[in-house]
Amino acid sequence: MEIHVVRPGETLYGIAVRYQADPAILQELNGLLPDSVLAVGQTLVIRHVDTFHTVQPGQTLAGIAGLYGVPLRQLYRNNFDLGGQPAIQPGQRLVIAYRDPPGQSIHTNGYAYPFVSRELLSAQLPYMSFLTPFTYGIDASGGLLPLDDGMLLGEARRLGTAPLMHLSTLTETGSFSSDRAVMVLTDPAMQEALIEQILATVSAKGYRGVDVDFEYIPGDQREAYADFIRRLRSRLAPAGLPVTVALAPKTHPEQPGLLYEAHDYALLGTAADFVLLMTYGWR
Repeated sequence: MEIHVVRPGETLYGIAVRYQADPAILQELNGLLPDSVLAVGQTLVIRHVDTFHTVQPGQTLAGIAGLYGVPLRQLYRNNFDLGGQPAIQPGQRLVIAYRDPPGQSIHTNGYAYPFVSRELLSAQLPYMSFLTPFTYGIDASGGLLPLDDGMLLGEARRLGTAPLMHLSTLTETGSFSSDRAVMVLTDPAMQEALIEQILATVSAKGYRGVDVDFEYIPGDQREAYADFIRRLRSRLAPAGLPVTVALAPKTHPEQPGLLYEAHDYALLGTAADFVLLMTYGWR
């Protein structure tokens, strides 16, 4: 893969010729329309195709993947215009493989509400390692609030993306509750019942791990929160399922504020398998 920075007077076709790349692929990779005007300084991803396939009458996407011995997920990744959908037409050209060597692999995850557009979701899932439906909350008795995650899980299975169960202190009214967090963290019997519900949900729905996101916890609950994460992890570990904990972005260990004080990086970092820093921008 190469990156090209657009210079004055350059066109998409001219850049494709310069790199001996396919103009249509260059256009698709960079999300451009046929009549798009390039801006000076704009960056374009350049990739070189190793193998194309022209769809024949009666062929299916799964059949073509089998013909070339490649994962179906690879075809979705190599052909963004498919949008994660299996429909293809005779004469359509598909990228089977690129010549570029694969780069360093990373794990990617995204949260999604149950009402997300199926089309938008399906277009992104082939490029994601994990999908985390938002969210299983906690009810007034310390049990799980249900989540209508059927569509999300179905698309994740179809497109080979591992789902993570998201556990938060969101209430029936849609807000995070400090009281619900304290209620669970200070009652071992309630914790055990909640963990049993989590395990049952993970097993029934095929989740591949749990992401815990307790926000606005009083600072005096920092050790109790880490103990809960450790306890949950010990119950999931025999099945090879990880526990991730979402952490508020702190600038120093003793940062004051309800969002930060119970998120002890040292304690939670050792209690969980992974941590997710909840930063929504990059500076």
